[in-house]
Amino acid sequence: MNGRKFPLAFVVSFLCFVFITVPAYGYADPNTVGLVSQILTPLLIIAGASVTFLRQRIVSALSGISRRLRRRADA
Repeated sequence: MNGRKFPLAFVVSFLCFVFITVPAYGYADPNTVGLVSQILTPLLIIAGASVTFLRQRIVSALSGISRRLRRRADA
């Protein structure tokens, strides 16, 4: 009998949700997205610049390591 109670409870809950809900006429301030944009844009620019700067350092470090390993392999 427990197996049949779950689908019945689910159907009753769904019907209550559909027929008893009251529409919420809410208002979202349009400038909220502007504020988020003003915060995220500089952060993304800083992250992009940091990645570019670090990419050059990482490439130079890896090329130096590979040169040292080649010298040791040749000797």
